[in-house]
Amino acid sequence: ILQLALASLLWLQPRAPYRLLGRAPLLSGAGCGVAGCRRRTPTALAPTLSLAAPSSSFAAGPELSVFELCADGRVTPYQSTLTSMHTRLGVRLSARDVRLLRSSTPVLAVRPGFVLFDLGEAKGVLLHDRVVMVGSDRQKVRTIGEEVQHRLDALSRADGAEEYPFEVRVLEAVYELSFTLLEQSLQRLTGLINDLLTALTDSSPAQSDSRRGAALGQLLPLQISLNDLRTRARRLTEILQEVLENEDELAGMCLSLLERRKLSVPPAGIATAAATAASSTAADVSAAAAIGAGGAADGGAAAVAREGRDADT
Repeated sequence: ILQLALASLLWLQPRAPYRLLGRAPLLSGAGCGVAGCRRRTPTALAPTLSLAAPSSSFAAGPELSVFELCADGRVTPYQSTLTSMHTRLGVRLSARDVRLLRSSTPVLAVRPGFVLFDLGEAKGVLLHDRVVMVGSDRQKVRTIGEEVQHRLDALSRADGAEEYPFEVRVLEAVYELSFTLLEQSLQRLTGLINDLLTALTDSSPAQSDSRRGAALGQLLPLQISLNDLRTRARRLTEILQEVLENEDELAGMCLSLLERRKLSVPPAGIATAAATAASSTAADVSAAAAIGAGGAADGGAAAVAREGRDADT
C-alpha cells in the first residue's frame, strides 16, 4: 500500500523540479517498483505567471475635468489626472488620496499643506490660495465650481467676512452647496412619495388593482433612496465633527496661517545673525539695567541718609 501511494505521488508530480533543486528523484530506475506501473515521461514545468507592473495609463488614471478657483477670483478650467495635478498645485497626492477621490465615500481629510474633500457632488483639493474641483463630467464640474464661486462672492460681501481665511470660506460654501443639493433631492423624493401614497389610498373605481400593485412596487426603491439620502447627510455631519474635535487636524486646517508662518521663517544664515544680534542686544540691555539698578541703589542710600539727618534734626 505504501509503495502504491508513493508511486501515485510520483505519477502525479512533474519531474522537472528536482533538476532545478539539484536532487535525485524519490524512486530511481526504469520502473516504479509496482507491477503494471509505467514510468511517466518527465514533462516541462508550466510557464510561471508574472505579475507585471501596471501600465502607465492605468497608474495615472483617466483624465478628469478640473475647475480651479483662486483666492483672487481667477478661474482656470483644464483636464488632468489626479496623479499629475501636483505639477500645478505644488502638492503631491498619495495613492490613498487618489483612491479616496475616485471612490464615492464622503471624506474630509487634512493633509500637510492641503485639505482633501469629497462631499458628494463637490470633491477636490483645497489649498491656502485656491480650490480645485474635480469630476468626470465637465459640465457638472463647471456648474459646481461656478456655484462655489458665487457663494464665495456672497460670503465676501457679508459683514465681517474678510476676517475669515480663504479656506474657511471655501469649506463653508462647499458644505452649504452639498446640503442644498441634499435638500433638493429630499424634496424630489417627498413629491414622489406623496404621489405614491395618493395612488395607494385612492379608492375610486378608476384605480384598479394593477395600478395599486405597480404603485406598491415603487415603495421599496423610494425607501432605499431615502435611507441613502439620510446616510449621506449623517456622514457629512460626522466627518466635519471629527475634524472639529481633533485639535491636530483643526490646526492643520489653518492653511493660510501655516503658509504665513512658513514664509516668515528666515534662512539659516539670517536666523543665526538675528540670534547673535538679539543676544548682544540682550546683553547690552542687561548691563544697562545693572547700571540703572546700581544707580537706583546709590540714590536710595542717599535718600535714606537724608531721611536720617532730617530725623536727627
